[in-house]
Amino acid sequence: MKKALMVITLAMITIAGFSQGFFKPVDKNLFNKDRAIKSDVWLIRPTISITAVQLNWNKTTKSFDASALNQVGLGAGYQHFIEVNGVPFNNFGFNALLLLGADIGETQPATMSVALTGSLFNYVNLGALYSITNKTFGLLTGVTLKF
Repeated sequence: MKKALMVITLAMITIAGFSQGFFKPVDKNLFNKDRAIKSDVWLIRPTISITAVQLNWNKTTKSFDASALNQVGLGAGYQHFIEVNGVPFNNFGFNALLLLGADIGETQPATMSVALTGSLFNYVNLGALYSITNKTFGLLTGVTLKF
């Protein structure tokens, strides 16, 4: 019963997202003079993140353990767009992400983290995360792709 409820809920969220344009690219005519919109706007957009460097707090050594390119994930972002030469440009925003472990070339147990990040200049991503698997906090930097 719980699985069926979860599937129905996810299907409803997906249908609602598609119907409102959540997964569509940002309209190139967003700042067209005919639309009477101001020169900046906030939009909720889907986000994909690749962790470049992640610093996880190690409770036993009381220090950060660094790892590179070890998590990828997706989520939603609240993004600020401005007009640059008549085209929308995402200059900064905030993201809520679900990250999954992705060590290249090695088999490992699945890991999961949640992160709150800020993005700058359309790609740079900085923020904090909580590892659900290891029950530790950490910091991350990475690359964000928004649609």
